Amino acid sequence: MPELALADELFVMGHDEYNGKPKLNHDVLSVGLAAAALGELLIAETLTVDGGRVTGWTAKQNGDPVVDQIVALLQRVGPGHRVHQWVEHLRADIKELVAYRLVGRGVVKRETSRGFTGRVQVRFPATDANEATRSVVRLGFLIGRPADFDPQSALLACIANAVDLNIVAPTLSPSTVRQRLAELPARLAPAYRDLLTAVDSAVAAVALQAHG
Repeated sequence: MPELALADELFVMGHDEYNGKPKLNHDVLSVGLAAAALGELLIAETLTVDGGRVTGWTAKQNGDPVVDQIVALLQRVGPGHRVHQWVEHLRADIKELVAYRLVGRGVVKRETSRGFTGRVQVRFPATDANEATRSVVRLGFLIGRPADFDPQSALLACIANAVDLNIVAPTLSPSTVRQRLAELPARLAPAYRDLLTAVDSAVAAVALQAHG
């Protein structure tokens, strides 16, 4: 499996590697993917966030479907909008864009079937089930050694935790894993923490709609 971008890693983590079914509610996973897509630009230092707002960018369209979509929106709406507004807006189409990128790279396969009711179901099994667990294994190792977290892994762990994707560290108890994940955001740069705050707000909004 090639080295994956942040949103790609979250997508693979969010689907069963064998049958390709999502592990999360579609809307919640889409929130995480939208944040991860923005996170890719933060990691690349081509997007600036300050005080919870997108304040500028140097990212350019480069043929990557995810990056191109974000840059097109940046050019259209300009700076100054809150990060949670970006997450809310991007989540409508982001899953399909990330899936397209992953299928193009040969990481997952797109499979469609029609259920008993006639509804079309889309699944994304990994092309290599063992390689598909690489991100989860890496995070489990790093939770045991928090000082070794790189920016992408730390942001991935935090977003995955925010959308309730299970992360296991074989050498640690579940309570210790939860504690370390709760402590991890404090180690991140302010712009990353703003992004995580936006994820929390968007996930809460999804939950409210579901119970509304």
